[in-house]
Amino acid sequence: MMRSRSHKIGCTASFPGASGFTFLEVLMALCVVLIALVPLIQLHVTSIRLIDAGSRITRATLLANAKLAEIVAMDAPEIGRSEGRIEEERGLTFHWRSTVTEADLVGLTGGSIPGIRHVHVVVTWQNGSQDATVFVDTFVRVPVQREQKDTGDRHDRDAGRTISGRART
Repeated sequence: MMRSRSHKIGCTASFPGASGFTFLEVLMALCVVLIALVPLIQLHVTSIRLIDAGSRITRATLLANAKLAEIVAMDAPEIGRSEGRIEEERGLTFHWRSTVTEADLVGLTGGSIPGIRHVHVVVTWQNGSQDATVFVDTFVRVPVQREQKDTGDRHDRDAGRTISGRART
């Protein structure tokens, strides 16, 4: 009797009982992983840029609020304009400008209210090729003194007290 040997055509030789992936299967899996990683890396870069932009806006807002607090802390902020700049260690420069004016409340009240001042603070900085801006506004009540002609005393409406003395004219 003759024994016949059967050969499989198109199969690669392998070790009996060996299992695993071929080199081609590993390359295909690696390509799929890389295709998925590219958008994730782009998303990460975008996230870092947005965090940096948010940090700059936060620092500018804190600066504007600090300048506003300085002005409001005065008993009677003077009408006028002031400006300056602050340079940070990372090379970022903030320019600030504050303006104090008499408040125009005619549209709200039908007349003007004496002793109300409008405080406007603007902070700008270079954001790439454009200027970015943050501003804060508030209204401040300035103590208004009214003279009483008959007694010669001065009445401070904000404090609710009368100060003795003659009013100057």
